Amino acid sequence: MNTFVEKISKDTQNKWVKDMATKKAPSQKIDIPRGYGKEVIEERWKLVLNNEQYKNYIKEKNGNDSSLSLSDVQSAMDPKAILLDQETLDNNEIFKDNIENFVGTVKVPLGIAGPVRMNGLHANGDYYIPLATTEAALVASISRGISAINQSGGCTAAVILEGVNRDPTFQFRNLIEVGQFLAWSAGQFANYKVAAEKTTRHGKLYDIKYTVEGRDVHLKCVYTSGDASGQNIVTIATENIVEYILEHSPVKPMAHYLEGGMSGDKKGNHSVMTHVRGKKVVAEVILPAHVVQTTLHVTPDQMIQATGVAQRGLMMSGAIGASCHFSNAITAMAIALGQDPACAAEMHVGLARCELTPEGDVYLSVTLPNILVGTVGGGTKLPSQKACLELMGLAGADKANALAEVFGAVLIAGEISLGSAVVSGDFAKAHKILARDTSDPIDLSVDSIGEAFQKAQSHLVKMSTLPSKDDIMKIYGLYKQSTVGDINVDRPSLFSFDLKAKAKYDAWAVQKGKTKEQAMRDYVQVVLDLLVTK
Repeated sequence: MNTFVEKISKDTQNKWVKDMATKKAPSQKIDIPRGYGKEVIEERWKLVLNNEQYKNYIKEKNGNDSSLSLSDVQSAMDPKAILLDQETLDNNEIFKDNIENFVGTVKVPLGIAGPVRMNGLHANGDYYIPLATTEAALVASISRGISAINQSGGCTAAVILEGVNRDPTFQFRNLIEVGQFLAWSAGQFANYKVAAEKTTRHGKLYDIKYTVEGRDVHLKCVYTSGDASGQNIVTIATENIVEYILEHSPVKPMAHYLEGGMSGDKKGNHSVMTHVRGKKVVAEVILPAHVVQTTLHVTPDQMIQATGVAQRGLMMSGAIGASCHFSNAITAMAIALGQDPACAAEMHVGLARCELTPEGDVYLSVTLPNILVGTVGGGTKLPSQKACLELMGLAGADKANALAEVFGAVLIAGEISLGSAVVSGDFAKAHKILARDTSDPIDLSVDSIGEAFQKAQSHLVKMSTLPSKDDIMKIYGLYKQSTVGDINVDRPSLFSFDLKAKAKYDAWAVQKGKTKEQAMRDYVQVVLDLLVTK
């Protein structure tokens, strides 16, 4: 649909021309008060609450009721109270190294997945996973993938390479000067290293990769950054190298740039696939066929076939790398753990691999050459983010490599769950249930039985009080009868110690003979009764 043409064709007064015309510049610059402290924050809020867009908005919300004053409407909405709660105001000093023009904090829902069993080079044991997101179904999906990993003995992972880079670039008059500069620069690495490392405790320069394009010379300076993610470290350190070159080079460049675009900073790019930016992590798991079938509700062959379809689709779309949704878990973990969420733009570049083993199980791996994470500095010092890292046991020094390996396991979990959900039909179903607004009541006089069944599932998973074990088993049996029909699996053997599997079998078997529609009606009624008594 051509939104532009549609909009202007409906504007018979040609108001759009006036709206889009360049406006007269303000007579004086409007400055947001700088600095920190409670008094400055109050000044900013006075400015923000007095802006025209906000005042027009609250008038619209109030139906343009002239009987109410601006302050009356503001009091009812009170964005300041929401964004600048008392605890935030009292502790405003802790944010000064992370943001400018501070006015408050945004609360993002935090969920927990796991624990995931790690068999890593650095991460060993069970780790709970904090995920900050507004996307319903993501935490549930990651949790299901982790369940499959844990039933398979855990995730094996290793940090393979490390390196964070910056790409200073120098422009010369001609190729002869380029050659003269390169001949001199080739013998300067030790001096570059001294200049760079004067600026940092964590950063160590270990390589420079030269690229010549026309009369431009790119110096990709590659560092390790210890337990810091490293972006600021390499920027400041590389600035020192640039200054050293400008002072000492026998050939003076016409122009120079601290970043020439080849670092890949916050940009997805192919070059990282053959090297590293941040930490290169490889993680893997082998899912036994029975785990694939019982937990993911698909067969190994179906997973492999769907992987082939998806990879061909990605190739046709021109995607960099191949995955279902690396960015989802990367961003949710980044927000929770004080990492830079914008790095998801580059961190998502990697490969997810899925293939059959000779035994008929499913081998899955992720190769992630661009994991930029840290456990010191930056956002990791903030109270909420530090608390999340502490819950994982990964706050502070000597923890960054372990965190990177955990990232790898979580990304595998996301690939396992979403990839199988697309095959089984659970993908749309999960969003219908988990993202549904439960303020919409179940009404059998209006809703079809299918719609009422979906609403009941949504209400059930969002109950503030869990049903009893007996009710849970009854609901399980009715759900299976509604979606599958009569029981079609064998009961665990008499000598099996899997009591949960036996209970689930019995709960399903007792519903045998009911039509799917009758089972749905019974399911809905059980949930309605629980909603009345909760």
